Amino acid sequence: MRSTAIALSGLILLCACESGPDSIKIKGPRDALDMGKEASLFPVYERKGDTVQLRVSAFDKKGRFQGAVPVKWDSSDRTVATVSQEGVVTFLSSGDVKVTATTQDEKKLTAAVPLKAVIVKDIRIIEPKVEKGAMIEIPMGETMQFKAEVLDDRGNVIEDAKIKWNSTSYAATVTITGEMEGRSMGKTQIEAEASNGATARVNVDVGDWKKKKRRRRR
Repeated sequence: MRSTAIALSGLILLCACESGPDSIKIKGPRDALDMGKEASLFPVYERKGDTVQLRVSAFDKKGRFQGAVPVKWDSSDRTVATVSQEGVVTFLSSGDVKVTATTQDEKKLTAAVPLKAVIVKDIRIIEPKVEKGAMIEIPMGETMQFKAEVLDDRGNVIEDAKIKWNSTSYAATVTITGEMEGRSMGKTQIEAEASNGATARVNVDVGDWKKKKRRRRR
């Protein structure tokens, strides 16, 4: 009986030692990410005030799920995003940020997830270069390539930003890549629109003359 009791107490002690969490992972809307994972599967957040709820799960040495554990949350850059102690991340400006969770026990287990915000603020047409209020003249049948760039809320150019092109009248058409063609006599505006609704416009006058060089007038 005594040896049985000793064996049982040893088994209970062994189970107690193995039952404690050995690692934690941060879970978001779509996947679990842990410290050291390079590529984040979280989306790029595009609006100021966007939020995401993060949660933490604990695992033992054998990788078995042990449920949720209390943690302390922190943000590496609070100008980009803050995180509440309930794990709610709120994005404030464009940039990269790492959100870290640390357990409150003696082990101080940690996990972190990289997050990114690209908040669109403005758009500008950079080609052709036209002074504000100026008019571009182009003959019917000729084409002209327009280019625009989108800026974030820190004034940085956003690479590969989505741009929607539009002509405000039938005098000209414009493709999804910004190539305009004069189609009929008249005036129009070529408009570039960013994903947040910001727009930039250029005035265009399509004429019936045939000139090799396009002119610009005020």
